[in-house]
Amino acid sequence: MKRIAALILTALCFLLLPAGCARPSAPALPEADYPMELIFSSGAGAWRTVLTLNEDGSFEGRFSDANMGETGKDHPKGTVYLCSFTGRFSLSEKLDIHSYPLTLEEVTSDRPAGEEWIEDGILHVVAGPYGLYNDYTDGKMSRAFVLYTPTAPIFGLDEELLSWWPGRYEATPPETLNCYALWNVDAGTAFFTYPKTTP
Repeated sequence: MKRIAALILTALCFLLLPAGCARPSAPALPEADYPMELIFSSGAGAWRTVLTLNEDGSFEGRFSDANMGETGKDHPKGTVYLCSFTGRFSLSEKLDIHSYPLTLEEVTSDRPAGEEWIEDGILHVVAGPYGLYNDYTDGKMSRAFVLYTPTAPIFGLDEELLSWWPGRYEATPPETLNCYALWNVDAGTAFFTYPKTTP
């Protein structure tokens, strides 16, 4: 009898959703200006990975690394490593008001890694989506990421994350990130948003 009563109550909840038995909402990314462009770069050298994050967790991106001194007989103008990719994050319940844990579910490159071709005297080599893989261990896809909001306090954040943070160059570093940060927990790398410049 108790089981029948429980089933009836469950059915009534689905029938009367507007009356207070609403389904729990799925985890969502923080409110922001999407698509959000995040950049992984050291600030030195001609390399960077740009990742454009959409509100539903999907993303697209590109990696490029120009080495004009890496020449050869058939490519006197240098070598460029590049990768264009797409993928998707899933979102868990946020840790707090400043941090949103993400899981990298999939990432696909538009060309196979290692493919090469020469164009205009430059050797082009397809690489992987640098910044998304766990380069410090087995080279496999990283899984654990955290998206931090600009209001996240600096105190308590991982030192590796802050080693990539653009705010570290300021004369007086701010007490909060002041930008969005996408932290690759497995690899110790991080992407950040930068102020948009007008021409």
